[in-house]
Amino acid sequence: MENAKESKDIAELLIHLGINRTYVGYHYIVYGISRASVDPNLVTYISKGLYVEIASHFHTSTECVERNIRTAIQTIWTYGDRNLLNTVFASVLKVRPCNGEFIRALLCYVENKDMVRK
Repeated sequence: MENAKESKDIAELLIHLGINRTYVGYHYIVYGISRASVDPNLVTYISKGLYVEIASHFHTSTECVERNIRTAIQTIWTYGDRNLLNTVFASVLKVRPCNGEFIRALLCYVENKDMVRK
């Protein structure tokens, strides 16, 4: 998938889920999923892979990355479109997903959506 197009798809999905660009976590998620689609090993060890990559790109700490992504997920969970979230996860969620689950589900959803278009 083309990187700029993929970033746009991820950004649109997050907006539809209920988070906007004012959240720092929004930008971390968009960048993180774009990077993970290029290098899937980054999500294998999310704290030592993806968070480090995001923190390096945005000149911050891995703790800030983790916290801001968690805040974005909490906002989506509390105020967002629960039906779309369930569609992304392909199941009805009973509890808020953790960061790793959320990122993996979004990555899978965006990649599968792109394959359907081809």
